[in-house]
Amino acid sequence: MINSKDIARIAGVSRSTVSRVINNYPNVSPETKEKVLKAIKEYNYVPHASARMLRGKSSKTIGLVIVDLKRNSDIHKVYDNVYFGPFTTAVIDFANQLGYNVLVITVYKPKDYKKVREVFYNKTINGAIFIGVKNDDPEIKNLIEAGLKTAVIDQEIRDDENDPFNKSIIVNMDNVTGAYEATKYLISLGHREIAHITGDMEKLSGFARLEGYKKALKEAGIPFKSSLVVKGDFVEESGYKAAYKLFKKAKPTAIFASNDQMAIGAMQALEEMGYKIPDDVSIIGFDDITISRYLKPALTTMSVSLLQMAELAVENLIRSVEEEIAIKAKFVVPVKLVERESCKRIEIKEENEKKEYLLSR
Repeated sequence: MINSKDIARIAGVSRSTVSRVINNYPNVSPETKEKVLKAIKEYNYVPHASARMLRGKSSKTIGLVIVDLKRNSDIHKVYDNVYFGPFTTAVIDFANQLGYNVLVITVYKPKDYKKVREVFYNKTINGAIFIGVKNDDPEIKNLIEAGLKTAVIDQEIRDDENDPFNKSIIVNMDNVTGAYEATKYLISLGHREIAHITGDMEKLSGFARLEGYKKALKEAGIPFKSSLVVKGDFVEESGYKAAYKLFKKAKPTAIFASNDQMAIGAMQALEEMGYKIPDDVSIIGFDDITISRYLKPALTTMSVSLLQMAELAVENLIRSVEEEIAIKAKFVVPVKLVERESCKRIEIKEENEKKEYLLSR
């Protein structure tokens, strides 16, 4: 039985070159690739791992790449993030309905992208959905340029034809509008000292929600105060620490947290500091995760459909795979306010040209 060593001898190349051709690595000249493929075809050589590729058949598998990169040594595993779980389940369900399997890959460090490159080059996956990525990630850019069909969740949409992400499917939630509406809601309740706990500022959802917060303040004629903005990173612990940091230097009457997990962490810190929600401090989150409705008080938040985002990503990626084209599709999923129990109206009383904030009874 002929093997890769025989193919290498016949084609006049090294065995590693045969492997690179079989696995579709880009660093092989067209002439060399043609010689190797000619020998493979002539001698009917089909290695097991690449049989489907050489027969021109799809693996019927897409990748779901969950990225959770951190600068420090405190690595947050996927199971710590209540956002990734429902999205992963939805992706698997929608892909299965369309006859595709899903290979889940986790990226905790930059070197972990090697796993994605390997399953792409050896044709284990036909395309990939990326979630949790930092904005403008060069690793994903390189994969897109190499030909991987991709759908990216939470990525800035730019009007630049040279941007590799314009060759990709992008699915975002309406971050700016959602943050704007959350802040505007607090303003409508009479709040003027409104704090913001940001998300990871290297991600679109982090800096876009800060933009929406600022927009609402500006529209209402409320000065932006940097002292009322504390950085978080979308996990509960960061919301907890942010609340303590915030109340050491300010006394806001309301907080807009960039996601529900940080809002939950902040609520715990406020309780420990002796503040009652919403009597002393109102708080609003973003995402509407399941636990939010069962908190005491139940968390007011901005709701977005992860199911819709997953469906858009899966359906368009599979269409891109089956039609063998790079679909350039951009989607923005709307968000809506869900009023619960964590926000309260306050009255504004003018006295001696100063504003006093009195809690309504």
